[in-house]
Amino acid sequence: MLLKKIKFAAAALTVSAFLASPGMAATNFVVNGGFEDNVGLGNNSWNVFDSIPGWTTTSGRGIEIQRGNGIGGASPYEGLQKVELDSHNLSGSGSKNDNSNSGMQQLLTLGAGTYEFSFAYLGRTKDANSNGIGYSLMNGILNDMVTGVRKDGWTIISHIFSLDEKTEIAINFWAKGKEDTLGGYLDNVQISAVPLPAALPLYGAGLAAMGFIGWRRKRKQAAAEA
Repeated sequence: MLLKKIKFAAAALTVSAFLASPGMAATNFVVNGGFEDNVGLGNNSWNVFDSIPGWTTTSGRGIEIQRGNGIGGASPYEGLQKVELDSHNLSGSGSKNDNSNSGMQQLLTLGAGTYEFSFAYLGRTKDANSNGIGYSLMNGILNDMVTGVRKDGWTIISHIFSLDEKTEIAINFWAKGKEDTLGGYLDNVQISAVPLPAALPLYGAGLAAMGFIGWRRKRKQAAAEA
């Protein structure tokens, strides 16, 4: 009887250990989602680009990358670089805020499954009407916007979505508000799979083992009573 009790206890401890073990870090399918790829900027500097690794301009003046902890009055959410999409007009004609509200896009293909889409957002100024960023996942998965003010600090925006089959999607961001070259900041864009918890198959195996031990015990008891 003592041996059987030990077996049950060991099975229960094994299941608990499986459930408590941390999962592996999720893969981010977004290319250059933290905007850290080298675009030739020195520290505490900025520039506007037609494209950067992983992203292309879809409207406006381009993608403004700011590098360093002091540039634009705010540090990046992570790393050294962040994006602003109320981008300066560097064309040489017109005012600095002429058609400054800009958009950018990345295309990627995802398989069937459930995913989390997230990014870090910070309002640059105290005027929420200037700091808006619109965002969407096409085809028709998501279309929304966010705004805020500097004192709110960096905020993580997150959405869960599912795909029934392999699908090409477009991630879009665009400045939404006053064209004054003082828009919201964007960083740490991610899309990662939302898997079945890694411990769940092992948990099922542990329950099955416990059930098998119980079945053997009942079978032996029935044989002894026959």
